[in-house]
Amino acid sequence: MYKIEEIIEALLYFANSREITTKIVKACYLLESEYFDKAGQRLTNVEYKYHLYGPFSESITSSMKNDSNILYNPQTSMDGNDYGLFTLKKTSVISKIDPFALSLIEKWAKIMQQHTLEEMLKLAYNDKNFRKTKKGKIVEFESDFLKKKELAKKRVKEKFSNYKLSKEEIDGLNKAGNDSLLRYTENLLKESD
Repeated sequence: MYKIEEIIEALLYFANSREITTKIVKACYLLESEYFDKAGQRLTNVEYKYHLYGPFSESITSSMKNDSNILYNPQTSMDGNDYGLFTLKKTSVISKIDPFALSLIEKWAKIMQQHTLEEMLKLAYNDKNFRKTKKGKIVEFESDFLKKKELAKKRVKEKFSNYKLSKEEIDGLNKAGNDSLLRYTENLLKESD
């Protein structure tokens, strides 16, 4: 699991631009959702809540403002709304992030850079994890990867529920010197009973 500051710095590094708070928060959320879906585990420990403008996390905005590697530039829009622009000053986190996570970070940085705020909001609103969350509640992430893994395990158990290893199979496993494989196979068979 990574610190949110590392993810934000990597996003800004790949985006190579100044970005507003809301787009960064949505990119972090969408990245987290895709990572969980594909890897079956969380990328960070950040909680996202259902808000009017999509998934939101106060810890992301405070992390961006407090990170010495990120320049925070407060702005006021023509209609009087306050917002922040963030620019990466420097980072050394890129080499610390695993290649799979880094590829998704780069993907979402480019999406963040190429899309308007409204388009980023639309992507977040359409995310399956956000859609199933009730207003004001914390977003719970769901993984197709984990569902498929559990389904495969269930199918193996069903197929081999009454199967017992023959003496020849046990001898073959022992000859291969793979006692751990034998124990694993026997445990799997016991679990299916």
